[in-house]
Formats: sequence, C-alpha cells, structure tokens
Amino acid sequence: MIKSPLRYPGGKSRGIAEIAARFPTRFDEYREPMVGGGSVFCHVRQAFPEVQCWINDLNHDLVYFWQATQADADALATELHRIRDTEPDGRALFDRLKATDKETMSPFERATRFFVLNRITFSGTIEAGGYSQGAFAGRFTHSAIERVRALSPLLAGVRITHGDYAPLLFGEGESVFVFLDPPYLTATSSKLYGAKGHLHTGFDHERFAELLAKCPHNYLVTYDDAPVLRERFAAEHLHGWSLQYGMNNYKQAGAAIGAELMISSYAPEGITTVPLPETNPKRAQFALALETKLPYPACEPSP
Repeated sequence: MIKSPLRYPGGKSRGIAEIAARFPTRFDEYREPMVGGGSVFCHVRQAFPEVQCWINDLNHDLVYFWQATQADADALATELHRIRDTEPDGRALFDRLKATDKETMSPFERATRFFVLNRITFSGTIEAGGYSQGAFAGRFTHSAIERVRALSPLLAGVRITHGDYAPLLFGEGESVFVFLDPPYLTATSSKLYGAKGHLHTGFDHERFAELLAKCPHNYLVTYDDAPVLRERFAAEHLHGWSLQYGMNNYKQAGAAIGAELMISSYAPEGITTVPLPETNPKRAQFALALETKLPYPACEPSP
C-alpha cells in the first residue's frame, strides 16, 4: 500500500481503517476539499482505482507539491535527493528556505521547499513550526523521498485545485462522495496551518456547518469531539472514536490520543450505531497541542 510521504498535523494515516469502514457503499467520484497530507486520498486511489478524484486545499504550497508530483514525480524526487546529498547542515537549510521570498520562486521550487520543510520541522508544521534536528536526521531521508516518486501512479488523472472548499461541496456530479477533515474547533490556539497559523485560526466553523447542511452529495467529516459540535450536527449520523496522532508537543515523548467525531450525511451500512459516550472535556481539548510559546522565533507571514 502506497502511503503519503507528508507529515501533516491532524493527518488521518492512523485512522484509515476506521474512516474507510464508514464510507458509502458505492460512489463514482471522490472529492477531498481539504486534502492536507492526503492519507485518505491515497487509500481511496488504491482501494477504488476506477473512481474519479478531485482534491483541493487552501494551502498554496501544499497544492504546488501535489501538482509537481503529478506532473513529474521523478524530477521532484531527483531534486530532493540532490538537496539531501548536498545539505549537511539542517539548520542552515531551514533558515535559508524560511528566509526565501516565495513569490520569487517557481511552483516547482515552492513544491520542493514545502517538502523539505515538511520533513525537517516539528511535526511537519512548515510555516508555523520550527526546525527539528531530529526530524532532519530521521525524517528527511532518501527513503522518504522515494515515497514521493511512488505517488506518481496515484495522481494520474486526478483533478488538483487550490482554493476554498465550497466548490467541491456544490459542484455537479453523480454519486459523489465528499470527505472533509477541517481544522479542529478545540485546537485553534495551536496555530498549525499556514504562516502564524492563519489557515487554522481563521477557519469559519459556523460557515462550514451552514454549507454542509446544503451539500447535495454524500459527505463524511472528521472533527474533534466537542459538545458544541454534537449539538450543531445533531441531525446527522454521529460516531465517536479515538485516534492517536502522529504529531506531538516538542516537550512530549509521544503523541496524544484524541477524542474524535465522525459526522456523515448518510447511515453507514453494516455498522450498528451505538450511543455516543459523554465527552471528557480534557480529552476533547487534547489540542493537537503545540505550546503557544515555542522555543524558536515566530514565523513571518507569507506574502
């Protein structure tokens, strides 16, 4: 099974089986408006190879990565190998990439920059994170780079776009299934996505709920398990579950276990619905938790 090479805050690589068990029985098109690290997308492409796919994200550099990999994964992997072989000083590499004006770079260069920073920062937080020597030594490896090359067949014929999630909710289509993994409500202080976390803290959860209510297609959402979300989506099909995250606080030896909520517009077949357990407030605030004060300089906002 080909897996995503990206480290992504809140990524669902460890929850694929639980998520896939709640997919609709049949769908002809798969859309992921907030594709992020793409773990669920990679699973869909291999489990349902005949299904058309449309992936999207608001993070432009992330989209450049997916597009560059689709266009020429070999060229991207070759350049990444070159950087790994010629850059022995991870801190200097990090500082140089962070200081570079992205607006002067080509889409291919921005894709390359994105992947390198994804592999050498704390938990892959790119613009919102800081340099990690451990990640440089153990995550930015030739084997990790080869996983970029392996993505090539999965991206053939896939529509990849940059922008708001709404067009994927309302675009016409038959037997469409939409999977959404929005920024989590109880972890907004963590500022995980974008420069200074603007793609996280700026997410409008109320707009998201309102648009979902109007979506004409089958959808499945993974959210954090919080009382306000259970109340807001009470009319939908809800399922509480737990997920161990791959990212962790820089002071922690291991990653937290999060209380999750799956919300679907349909009743998954073959699954018995059971009452949701009472929410543990502390657990719901597992906060994909980075400290608000990190031991490195704050990132500059992107242009």
